Amino acid sequence: MEKTIITAAVTGSLVNRNQSPYIPYTPEEIAKEAIESWRAGAAVVHLHVRDPNTGEPVQNPELFKETIRLIRSECDIIINVSTGGGPGMAFNERIGIIPSLSSQDDLKPEMASLNSGSLNFGILSRKKNTFILDTIQQNPWSQLTKFADTMKKFGVKPESEIYEVGMIHNVKTLKEIGVIEDPLHFQFVLGVLGGMQSTVDNLVFLKNSIPSGSTWSVCSIGLGIFSIGAVAIACGGHVRVGLEDCLYSSKGKLANGNAELVSQIADISKMLGREIACPEDARKILNLSKNESKG
Repeated sequence: MEKTIITAAVTGSLVNRNQSPYIPYTPEEIAKEAIESWRAGAAVVHLHVRDPNTGEPVQNPELFKETIRLIRSECDIIINVSTGGGPGMAFNERIGIIPSLSSQDDLKPEMASLNSGSLNFGILSRKKNTFILDTIQQNPWSQLTKFADTMKKFGVKPESEIYEVGMIHNVKTLKEIGVIEDPLHFQFVLGVLGGMQSTVDNLVFLKNSIPSGSTWSVCSIGLGIFSIGAVAIACGGHVRVGLEDCLYSSKGKLANGNAELVSQIADISKMLGREIACPEDARKILNLSKNESKG
């Protein structure tokens, strides 16, 4: 089997310091978490940025540039930027970071997330029986094609985010019309309220639904990542882990940073007989070596 690619999702857009004091907000803090995750075994960092003062999610090119500059001064981890952004962000704001970052070769991301369909997106407080978050993650066809075409133009590999199985067909359609190219890479996002839940049956169904020759990874909300991640590793897939998705290293114990979570997945992979991919290994597995800018 290929080596396991671990992606570190170090901050996200929804979790905050009221939930965990370890959530990074500033470019320096986010970069530090990315570098420590790399040292623990991560080959890819999935990158959001925050307002350094409030922690609110923003899609600010200058904050991305500063964060990427700091990361690349210390390590060669693959940069995978978010074009999902956060709730309420305008489409142009979300995709605008690709041309902004790609204008400088030393800051250009190698990958970017491509949310592959619209979704009822919620967070339910079961204690209060109320929705803490009640929104729609909008990704209509006009924007899907624009996002994918922009990534293709600038030589940034899309990571197709799959929240439910219909989104796989959406990606196949994008390929048919020529705005996304083989080899495809899928990120199965499980456990979101409104999407497919984190079960072995769902993971196997998704894995068996993607085109032959594609690579894939899984992430899951909460501690389920350590069980479903083990299944993904055993099946030849890859794993995303980090404070964006899970604040705990075990039941009732807050993780003291992203590196702790990365180390746990790395240990699981080694126990299952799969070595951990370094960034250069991951570039070969994900076919990033030919991913040169056309911009």
